[in-house]
Amino acid sequence: MFLLIAGILIFSQYGKNYNSPYFRCMVQFEKFVLENGLKVIVHQDKSTPLAVMNILYDVGARDEDPAQTGFAHLFEHLMFGGSVNIPEYDEPLQMAGGENNAYTTNDLTNYYIQLPSENLETAFWLESDRMLSLAFDEKSLEVQRKVVCEEFKEHYIDKPYGDAWFKMRELAYKNHPYKWMTIGKQLSHIKEAQLEDVKSSFSGITGRIMR
Repeated sequence: MFLLIAGILIFSQYGKNYNSPYFRCMVQFEKFVLENGLKVIVHQDKSTPLAVMNILYDVGARDEDPAQTGFAHLFEHLMFGGSVNIPEYDEPLQMAGGENNAYTTNDLTNYYIQLPSENLETAFWLESDRMLSLAFDEKSLEVQRKVVCEEFKEHYIDKPYGDAWFKMRELAYKNHPYKWMTIGKQLSHIKEAQLEDVKSSFSGITGRIMR
């Protein structure tokens, strides 16, 4: 799992050619590993008053049970439902002048925060608490399950040709977990997700990424 802290996000015309002298000169960063195994990359840009924190979990749709797909994306939503010591994730962040979002792919889940650099400690506090223990409950699951189901319907069922990528992936991949979309293989997997299923999957996934 990676923690990236940056003063500003910079994109180079050299793309991913990190060995380019221009890139090395443009982006100076420190990289180290904490005692708990967390890999950290820090880039400082003192020309901006903002700080950006990215938390990348090395887990995505590829890690799911084929009979319970879409759970990685569901976790992404549940991560904003509050944690043991912080009932409302967004409220303290907004009070600190910050904003956040996240996305899930087949390979990873990324959570990012942008806020005034003087309030960076708030970002550490929020992320560490939900990394410690999410506040799993039926109410949170019910809310996020409905949100994800509506997202599934809007983009992949109600939209003309919305299922095209589902068909293409099934043709391209026979056994590899890339054969299903991040949103899930079918709506019923999310619609029928139970709290114990979610807790079990969450424990298994976090166990893998923390090692």
